[in-house]
Amino acid sequence: MKITFRAIFALATVVLVAAAPGAAAQPAPKLPRVAYVWLFSEGPSGPYSESFRDRMGQLGWIDGKNFVLEHRDAHGNPAELDAIMDALVQSKVDVIVAMCTPEGLSAKKFTSTIPIVMAATGDPVTAGLAQSLARPGGNITGVSGLQLELSAKRVALLKETVPKLTQATALWNPARPENRLEVKAMQDAGAQLGVKVQSSEVRSRDELATQLDAIGWDGTQAILNSGDAILASQRRAIVDRAAKLRLPALYEDRIYVESGGLMSYGANVRDMHRRAADYVDKILKGAKPGDLPFEQVSRFELVVNQKTAKALGVTIPRTILLQADEVIE
Repeated sequence: MKITFRAIFALATVVLVAAAPGAAAQPAPKLPRVAYVWLFSEGPSGPYSESFRDRMGQLGWIDGKNFVLEHRDAHGNPAELDAIMDALVQSKVDVIVAMCTPEGLSAKKFTSTIPIVMAATGDPVTAGLAQSLARPGGNITGVSGLQLELSAKRVALLKETVPKLTQATALWNPARPENRLEVKAMQDAGAQLGVKVQSSEVRSRDELATQLDAIGWDGTQAILNSGDAILASQRRAIVDRAAKLRLPALYEDRIYVESGGLMSYGANVRDMHRRAADYVDKILKGAKPGDLPFEQVSRFELVVNQKTAKALGVTIPRTILLQADEVIE
């Protein structure tokens, strides 16, 4: 077979072009980055972050494959939280998932453009995170679990469980503006039921330890709490103190009951974090956070730990057991 000079030249050109540096495979596209930020955290395996990650997987987002999930923990230090948010904004992260109100307020200081998804805020309007629930505007949206009637309902459930109750302590964090409203609702409900609800402010782990030490010496007969990351991260300390003093307690999240607490009534916060993943999914697909209404939780659950009730010598009324969504034996 006759091979022409032109054919040899063409073949050599193809080989040279294929071997040239510019002909190498193009770099893989940059994966979108999602930062999941806590003021207080239990790490990537915590109950909330696990729910978020699992839901992202159900939506087709696999960490390291088509997006990058970064966890950031401020270890309870507001200054460290601000530094984390500043660094994330400087690095141009694609979405910030803020566990709670303090994290959202911190992120807001550093960006008005990067999308911020609130995983479990209370009242975002009161906190200054949104213009309204229906039309957040700006760069912040997410899930709101604040229902002031829940706070009143917790006091009523506690009184029904312990009819002789006259004094309770509410643990709460004033760093969350909406918590003040929750405590006020508890106190107003308590006044109607003959229960004095005293305020116990908690801004740090150390302050929580001090407040827990005071319980038992101040006439407290029961414990309540508002939603907060500090309290959730230290739930075992709270539950253990209640058990040691044989005090009934009604919490706002079932994870306290799963850790040995007596009762809880409120939104399923794990579900709220799953819903936060739905928001992230929409944003990564092009939606603008300001156009996505805040979702208000409408389903609440009552969880009772009968094992703890027996240990405390508390008889849970049948009326409450019939209302319970779950009874842990």
